[in-house]
Amino acid sequence: MNTKPDMTAKHIPRLLKLAGPMVLSTSAITLMQIIDAIVLSRHSSEAVAAIGPSGFAVILFQGFLFGTAGYAGNFVAHSHGRGDTKGVRTAAWLGIHTSFASGIMAPAVAWPIAQLFFLAGHDPRVARDESAYFLICMAGSFFPVLSSALAGWLSGVGRAVIVTGVTFASFAVNAALAWGLILGEWGLPRMGIAGAAMATVAAQGVGALLYTILFARAGGLTDSVARRFTWVEFRHFLTLSLPMGLRISGELAAWTLFLVTVGRLGTVELAASSIAFRINGIAFFPALGLGQAAGILVGHARGAGNDDDVPVIAWQSLVVCELWMLAMAILFVTASAPLISIFAGNGPESARIIETGSILMKFVAFYCMFDAANIMIGCVLASAGETRWIARTFALCTGVFLSLLWLMDEIIPGLVVEWSLATIFVLTTAVIWSLRFRTGIWRRAKVLRRSDSLTV
Repeated sequence: MNTKPDMTAKHIPRLLKLAGPMVLSTSAITLMQIIDAIVLSRHSSEAVAAIGPSGFAVILFQGFLFGTAGYAGNFVAHSHGRGDTKGVRTAAWLGIHTSFASGIMAPAVAWPIAQLFFLAGHDPRVARDESAYFLICMAGSFFPVLSSALAGWLSGVGRAVIVTGVTFASFAVNAALAWGLILGEWGLPRMGIAGAAMATVAAQGVGALLYTILFARAGGLTDSVARRFTWVEFRHFLTLSLPMGLRISGELAAWTLFLVTVGRLGTVELAASSIAFRINGIAFFPALGLGQAAGILVGHARGAGNDDDVPVIAWQSLVVCELWMLAMAILFVTASAPLISIFAGNGPESARIIETGSILMKFVAFYCMFDAANIMIGCVLASAGETRWIARTFALCTGVFLSLLWLMDEIIPGLVVEWSLATIFVLTTAVIWSLRFRTGIWRRAKVLRRSDSLTV
């Protein structure tokens, strides 16, 4: 075991080599969402407003599922760093088992949850669109969860380029179907936001099929030992992966409720906020790709017993992420109106949406600088095995944030006030993650249970 810390900058080239494909993959997800929003802007302003809360709500519930299944990629990375080929396949199957359960759970809870949109106080047409989008996407939850598990397998063994190829294939399917099903082009029915949801599910199904073919060609489906379900192994996996899923869904819950609260101010405020979050994805998803790449490097290092390399990987990765966020912040400040106008459409309220959204982009630019630490240090801590602490701490921070948001909405409702609180929330969690990492407590966390083989 190598205990000498690597203080050179060689981790940055390794990070960028691994992150490149992952950044492209996460950016393709953003492009998929942007295409849907642009096409919907040509359908109705109500649909643009609706896709914000409903899209967040979908990812809120699916986020728990694919966050849990996708954590198998961290087990894969640790096993790969250790040189445990058997453990790599076993870890992948833990994620696949999770996806099977997801295919049953998600549709079962979809309809009752969809009715909550009608109680949020939104315009009835917006609420109807929100409910339709949510129901259709939740019905297809099995596909993105399975994709998350198998993408984690490929990324964990350093084959992230393949993940990019699959993601872009899914993007192409989504783009073609979204244009046809939303606007009724090419002889397809004009379905509006329901068409956007069906295009998304179809694209996710294509991605899941491609990943399954790749896993089968690698011998993963025929490995009877790896695919055997063992409760002891699965339970240990869940002790680390469930908190990760809860942390992801908790964050999405916070932002979904934030959008729901903003929606009470009016359709223009909701549409502008939804667009601002959509544009924020231009910065967020590439940063997330960097964070995922850093997490894989941490998994490889810890699996090989090189814990002293982890701080160097973390801080060098954070510098790269901060530089990216700085460039995005400058773009958001200097080109806010043109960016908002892309999604605002040509309706009677377009001018107000652009004016309001331009103000909100200043908030987005400011909190991006702190979100780099949220993403990067959060990914490093999760890869090190600190998922339970992250989940508990984030639940506490979220509870405080939502309580203050409700209080402000009751006493002094206003777009600037509520967005200011959201910015403080991002800053606070960034400071907390960074302080936790500096303590070094993460060294005590264990992902793999035994040193002789992967028994997770």
